[in-house]
Amino acid sequence: MNYADLRWSIIQEWNSDAKFTNDYLIELGESADVVIKNTHADRKSIIATVADGIIVAGVESGEYIVADMGEDSDSDIRFKNYMGDLPIPNSNVKLDSTVTVADNVEVYSYEDIEEEELPDFKKMSKKKLDDWALDRGIELDRRQTKSNMITELEEKL
Repeated sequence: MNYADLRWSIIQEWNSDAKFTNDYLIELGESADVVIKNTHADRKSIIATVADGIIVAGVESGEYIVADMGEDSDSDIRFKNYMGDLPIPNSNVKLDSTVTVADNVEVYSYEDIEEEELPDFKKMSKKKLDDWALDRGIELDRRQTKSNMITELEEKL
């Protein structure tokens, strides 16, 4: 599993269970040597920091195996959208840089993947534009003008 997928699954679990209050998360973080200095910090910041600490402790103990960081994966994009304008804490996960590929496994490179042809965004309604972006893990703000939505979408692609 990659780091981004693991982090996102932890965040989803913590946000869907009422027992994961900020105080509970801070105590959980302390068990993984994570210190939250501002106990009144934004919940998302607390969750992101504690999740990283839990993952680091899990990797060190062998509970989790993280193959790569999963940068720009769907889970990474969802996490960045979840955090919004908040600063994203740097991960402390240390990965083994050697990757072993088993025999009889096809390895695909980026060149093997055909790029999706983009639709003409100007011909789409704001709703269709928003739906198209959501299908690809990109959240847009429909309160913006259509032109601004298109600009934001093109920046995120």
